[in-house]
Amino acid sequence: MSDCFKPSKSLYSFGVFTALDYANEHAQIKTDFDHNLQVILETIDVAKNNKSYPFAVLKPSSLGSFELLEKKSSGIMVSLSEEAAWEQLKARFDACAGAAMQAGIILMIDAEESWIQPAVNELILPLVKRYNKTRVVITINLQLYLKDSIDFYKNLVHDARANKYLLGVKLVRGAYMEKERNRAHRLNLLSPVCNTKQQTDNQYREALQLTMYDLNDHVCIIASHNEQDITWVKSYCKSNAIALGDKNLWFSQLYGMRDYLSFSLANEGANVVKYMPFGPLKQSIPYLTRRALENSAMKEQTIREREMIRKELKMRNANA
Repeated sequence: MSDCFKPSKSLYSFGVFTALDYANEHAQIKTDFDHNLQVILETIDVAKNNKSYPFAVLKPSSLGSFELLEKKSSGIMVSLSEEAAWEQLKARFDACAGAAMQAGIILMIDAEESWIQPAVNELILPLVKRYNKTRVVITINLQLYLKDSIDFYKNLVHDARANKYLLGVKLVRGAYMEKERNRAHRLNLLSPVCNTKQQTDNQYREALQLTMYDLNDHVCIIASHNEQDITWVKSYCKSNAIALGDKNLWFSQLYGMRDYLSFSLANEGANVVKYMPFGPLKQSIPYLTRRALENSAMKEQTIREREMIRKELKMRNANA
């Protein structure tokens, strides 16, 4: 984690914040879960004393067994030892939420594969209702490539209004597309993933509209490398007299990707946070692999990024 401090300080000098992301998932045994918990608590403690870290990140499968989450999601009866493990998992989540509240930061809880997400929601939603009373302490991750995600979001907005708690959402398209489709095919199930990219884009835009309309009672983290999404949000803000730097509106990109978007947004006064993964390489491979698959057009993106940086430098030299 200490290796992240220097680049984080550099980002902050340009008005860009950092979320330290311990990229260690699908842990197997209790000692691993407890170790991961301590690392996450350390990231929260670092954030408590450093304005460049307004968020901490929690990956559910780093704190509990994937198999247990799968059983809980499927409604399969668990053993007494598994029930005890479930209670320990709940306690780990609560420890992170309580630490984030005390530190005055926001805890972003990442999404998982769709077939374990019901159990993750069972862990998260009670904490959201308990901690998000006067400010947003916990944000949930909505994967808009899932067919049922927009309806889930609408129901959540209705429940938050009815039960008087605040919502925090991180809007992403999703990170498990091939894995989701392959599993559905193997088990002869309907794929939970939208049939086309356009359907995903439509859901993402609908989620943006919903959260922007309700921005007073939402914290919204727009986790997108899509320039059309960002342009739409900027236009919406302008049309509705919303400051691009509204305290409840954030933009997020991965460290080292789409930097011209991140720095341009920060230069315009927007709140921008870079996800900065760290951790043992072997345990981080699943995370890094998904990032590579999500950005399969890396060559084209790199060319585009270099072009934009070149234009920015040219403009700054002309204005110097």
